[in-house]
Amino acid sequence: MATARGVSSTSNYSQMKSFEERLRVESADWVGDGLLTESQRGALLARHPAAAGGGRFIAILGAVGGGLLLAGVCLLISANWQDLGDWLKIGGLVALLAGSYFAGWRLKVAPGLYPKTGDAFFMLGAGLFMAGIALVSQIFHLNSRPASGVLTWWLGIVAVPWLVRSKGAQAVSLLAFLVWLGMEFTTQGSWLSLQTGNLRFEDVICLVAIMTALGVAVWMSGLALRGTRHDVFASLHEKWGALLFCSGLYVLGFIRHFWPRGSDEWTVSPIPVGFVALLIALGAWGAWKHSRRDMLSLGVWIVIALVPVGAVLTGWNTGDGGWLWSAWSWTALFVLNVFMIRLGLATGRESWVNLGLGFIAINIVTRYFDLFGTMLEGGVFFVISGVIVLTLGIYLERKRRGWLTAMRAEKEVA
Repeated sequence: MATARGVSSTSNYSQMKSFEERLRVESADWVGDGLLTESQRGALLARHPAAAGGGRFIAILGAVGGGLLLAGVCLLISANWQDLGDWLKIGGLVALLAGSYFAGWRLKVAPGLYPKTGDAFFMLGAGLFMAGIALVSQIFHLNSRPASGVLTWWLGIVAVPWLVRSKGAQAVSLLAFLVWLGMEFTTQGSWLSLQTGNLRFEDVICLVAIMTALGVAVWMSGLALRGTRHDVFASLHEKWGALLFCSGLYVLGFIRHFWPRGSDEWTVSPIPVGFVALLIALGAWGAWKHSRRDMLSLGVWIVIALVPVGAVLTGWNTGDGGWLWSAWSWTALFVLNVFMIRLGLATGRESWVNLGLGFIAINIVTRYFDLFGTMLEGGVFFVISGVIVLTLGIYLERKRRGWLTAMRAEKEVA
């Protein structure tokens, strides 16, 4: 009976709540089932107090503050750059890097009285590490591959967020990873290069396609982190992955406008495609293990949405000027967004609801202009366009607010 009630109470929101929030809900059921007394429940809740309600706002302020602090330091240094000696530059940057990590440790970990502020300092330190690489390269005239510099940046910070559970540092680390792969895909002679030779249409659209697929890998990694000791990073990976995937599908919806009319099928190196496919497979395996319900709800639609991505990467030219893959991309994006909204409402993920509604609105408006806009002329075109955009915007915003209000109310009741 206890198991059944526990599953019921967390079926909708367990993936959104923190451990402390889930404990507060579950422990009430445990008391009702006779597994705990009220005094024991009180002791548990006192040992694991819920975070303050304004934590998200403080986290946003911390991230913005960390970014502004990093920008300010860079501007101050650049203003006096010519007057500083080389070793003074290096020493000063090392001091800033060590100071930011030390401040982050004291504020977030030990004693950890201000974790959000400490998170911002770890984020600052991760950014300063890249500045250090650029500085050393400039001083000693190290004209290496730019992608190698970004790889060094990522390798230098990748362990930090996992050790101190810093979402800010993880955001910088994830950005560094994506930038590095993007640069490797377009660097001639790289083992991950998509194509060789001069940059052509095929290179650009293939880059969009493979980065779209990479978004799936990031999304799956977020689902794989659910319910693990690193659950704190799950929502970050899910948001970034879903945003990258949906953005890529949106761009692929324009393929028909830029499809090379006189070219046949093109060739893409199988190594980068296989590498990204491996990342997707590993992420999907972890997601199936830890977020099976989400995979069952979205897996089919993600696979369907990957069809035009695979078509571009394999050079599948249907001879219709790209019409099929354009239509497939925008249709798959719309259907995927609908199921993102449904799953977001069911599991309490507000970001999925917002992303889904946002891309539905952008997709509909864009396709209206893309397909039907040229059929109207002059003022009639702008009048009808304005009415459609305003009506759609008001309708979707009302639906979004209604859904989120109902979801939050149900969460409070739970």
